[in-house]
Amino acid sequence: MRASGGAFAVAVGVVGLGLFLLLGARGIAGDAPYAGVGPRAFPILVGGALVLAGGALLLRVLRGRAFPEPPRAERPALAWILSGLILAVLLFQPLGFAPSAAIAFVLTARGFGARRWGRGLVLGLALGLAVYLVFSRALGVSLPGGPLDWR
Repeated sequence: MRASGGAFAVAVGVVGLGLFLLLGARGIAGDAPYAGVGPRAFPILVGGALVLAGGALLLRVLRGRAFPEPPRAERPALAWILSGLILAVLLFQPLGFAPSAAIAFVLTARGFGARRWGRGLVLGLALGLAVYLVFSRALGVSLPGGPLDWR
């Protein structure tokens, strides 16, 4: 199989993202108060894993054993899922965590073939609200509440 430009671009992008995380981790203060694990550990771990995975994919692409292009039938599903993620990121701050998570849930479910928008919205809001309450109230992690921010 001939190496495709798309697979090459994905491999280079994954390596680049990993290097970006590794370089960015250098700017994080390295205090490791508990068991030698500080705030730099996770970005270094993820960045290193991305560099390794991207490098393996790049080798595969360069050897001509790249993965085939996805069939056209899967592209609409990918569009639904990506639109859900993009909208969630854009609406995270103005609407808050729970509504943006619900939007991402509904559009991702649609990408996987769900037809009941109302049920997906109710489930997404319930899950988003539960995660918001656990993180913001129980764990003390600051998430944008949007309309739920009654402090």
